[in-house]
Parts: sequence; structure tokens; C-alpha cells
Amino acid sequence: ASEVIWYAYKRIHKWMQSRKAEVHEVVMFNELRYNCIQEHRKSSEARTELVCLNKHCFQRNIDRMTEKLDKAKYSIDLAMYFFFSIEMTRALQRALSRKVVVRIIHNRLRDSELPSHFADLIYHGAQLRSHTANYFFHHKFCVIDGPERVDYLWRLKKRKGRPEPTDSLLFNGSLNWTDGSLGANWENVVITSHAQMTNEFQTEFDRLWKVFSRRNR
Repeated sequence: ASEVIWYAYKRIHKWMQSRKAEVHEVVMFNELRYNCIQEHRKSSEARTELVCLNKHCFQRNIDRMTEKLDKAKYSIDLAMYFFFSIEMTRALQRALSRKVVVRIIHNRLRDSELPSHFADLIYHGAQLRSHTANYFFHHKFCVIDGPERVDYLWRLKKRKGRPEPTDSLLFNGSLNWTDGSLGANWENVVITSHAQMTNEFQTEFDRLWKVFSRRNR
């Protein structure tokens, strides 16, 4: 009987997932990001809310990404070449405060050169791994609530029933999560809920996490 119920659940869950609105967004960072800066300053001085119409707005682009991170319920897996962004760090801090499991794989890091924002994230529960090879870890992607990861965490905590449905998302592109990249460079980020792509990146992250296990902090 339990197998029949489980099969029915999987069929219903798959149907519900297919009914959800898919997410396919492209975020472009370019020289147009500050065309609206005067409007933002006026709004800030007047303490009024601004509806910015600049689709390349610096703050709007960051908000599009942090809003997705703020909806994470179970896991955030970040593979990033460089990560030195105040806004993105704060988003991960908020996730940790919600008991979201945060894992970060970064390019080469030594204990003696561990930046303060990494130390703070680790102090609040984030897990960090890096490598010691002479090659670059050049990935720039993030998986939010990957289905396999969510299922694993649910089983690990030995919870009954099934996890609450969530939106699995993938960030991928040229963008390093640094204030310089966000505020000055020409960059792109694709945000998608495409199941196959999300699963592919989650699988690779999990594989790399095991490869770099000796660098666990």
C-alpha cells in the first residue's frame, strides 16, 4: 500500500511541478546601470519609494538576484571563482538565519587569507571548500533548492512525510559575486527553473564537493 501511495504522490508532485510558472530570466550588467542614479538619489533624499524604469538598474539587478536567494527554503549551493559582495553576503546571512543549508566552493583559499565575510558566514553555519591545485576554479553558478539536495537533507533530518514544495533555481553566467563585477563590469546571469539544467549543475556541485572534501572547514 505504501508503494502505491508513494507512486501516486510522485505522479501528483510531477504534475504540480509542471503546472508551476517557469522562470527564465536574463540579467545584464552594463554601462547603463547608473543612468537612473539621480532618480535614486532624489528618492532617497525625499525618503520615497522609487519605481525604477531602467531595466539595467544596478540596484534592480541585485534585487532580482537577492529576492530569489531570500526565497530559498532548504539549500543554497554556490560555486564561485571570486566572492566579495556585501549585498550577496547579506543574502546568504539571511538564508542561514532561516536555517537554509549554505555550501560554498571557492577558488584557492588558505586559512591565513580567509576573508572576514567568509569567516562570518562560516561562524553562522555556512560550509566552505576550496582546492589546492594550480588551476583556476572558474565556475560562477548557484543552485537554490535543487530537488535531489532537498530530498537528501530531508532524509538526513529523518523527517516524516515529504518536504514542502519549493522553487528550484539555477544562476549561471559570467558574473563573479563581487562589488566590482556588480557595479562596474559587463556581465550576465541567466536565472532559470529548467529542471534538467538545475539537476545537471546540482550533480556537478555535489561531485565537486566530494572532490574537495579534504579542504573542508
